[in-house]
Amino acid sequence: MKWLRILLLLPFMTLQAQETAGSDPLLAQQRLAAALRQATSEYDRGNFQDVLVRLDSLAGAGANDISVLNLRAAAQTKLGQYEQAFGLFQEILKANPNYFPAAFNAGEVQFLAGDREGALATFRSLRQRDPRNELLRFKVFLCQFVLGRHEEAAKTAKAMQPAGSTPSWYYAQSLMSRQAGDEAKARENLQAARSLYGEDSCRLFDESLAAAGL
Repeated sequence: MKWLRILLLLPFMTLQAQETAGSDPLLAQQRLAAALRQATSEYDRGNFQDVLVRLDSLAGAGANDISVLNLRAAAQTKLGQYEQAFGLFQEILKANPNYFPAAFNAGEVQFLAGDREGALATFRSLRQRDPRNELLRFKVFLCQFVLGRHEEAAKTAKAMQPAGSTPSWYYAQSLMSRQAGDEAKARENLQAARSLYGEDSCRLFDESLAAAGL
């Protein structure tokens, strides 16, 4: 999912990178940054196996840099290697419990692997840390909706803002309209989302619906 590409790579460099090849930390940073740029380019082109190959070439502390582990787990997720990806995200969170990208994407992996209850628990936990995050609210809503908890989902959607920073409200309204049998209204909300936010901003939400089989 696009979120994996955007957020898993932040921060791009970590303290581990500075410790790689301690005799020349600047050179180590440059090498790690170059390797990550190349691997990220492969990721953006959809060459997920090539991402793993490039990351496998890293040695020393750089191989365990948080950015490297994040990108590796993102590629594994795209390849459907959910168990391995989830394990890596958990490893990252043990080292850095507050690293939001890994926590979010652990929830994504749970959702993709069919553990909707686990994903819901993960996204709810993240919302406690960041209650204003619209994407997290939508993820909670989507889990509730897919689990058939439509009353809970409706309450979650009610708290969304139609003029927010993401198209969350429109996608939630579209799903609820579809559930009510109003396909025309469902399409109208999706069209409004694309008109207001653009295709790039909506792609993540389209992928989320596709992953849910909706």
